[in-house]
Amino acid sequence: MKAGERVFAQQGFWQAHVGEIARRAECSVGSFYRRFRDKEAFFFALQSYMAERAHENITNFFNDPGRQTAPVDQLLRQLVSNSARTMSRIEGYFRALFELSLRGHQVWPSMRDLERYEADQLLHLLESRGVAIDQGLRDRAHLAIRMMHGQLISQLLHGPGPFDADDPRLADELALMLTRYLGLPSDI
Repeated sequence: MKAGERVFAQQGFWQAHVGEIARRAECSVGSFYRRFRDKEAFFFALQSYMAERAHENITNFFNDPGRQTAPVDQLLRQLVSNSARTMSRIEGYFRALFELSLRGHQVWPSMRDLERYEADQLLHLLESRGVAIDQGLRDRAHLAIRMMHGQLISQLLHGPGPFDADDPRLADELALMLTRYLGLPSDI
């Protein structure tokens, strides 16, 4: 899986070759095909594996004791920075998701599930700080996380603008957007 992740991250889906994945995994092409029907089946197995890892990372982020007391604007800035750093390391993976989606494959449901989970974790943290959670805030939190991810993915696929993914101002601006859109005071 790690070898395939690296190949897709560097090359996207169509430019990735089973031979390169097998070479990096230090196995034969025959071994690859004994486990997976084709490159597409491997990619979907990889997507499930990566979704599990992302779920764990989100859980770890919000369960970190330092997050429980950090000001919300600082917490959101760190969330954006972590997301940007993680996504930029696997840029080709997102390109592969888009390539497959353009061919009619349903690649986005697992990403939407992760966004909902991340929004729920944020809401749980806010609730623990005394913020009243209603359906409107739930919907806004989900949309806010989706907008953040969308902006980061857009930068990966289409280039920076106005900030690079590793520019601290990007995290500042997206955290400000999230804070204001959610209607949160920065001191909670």
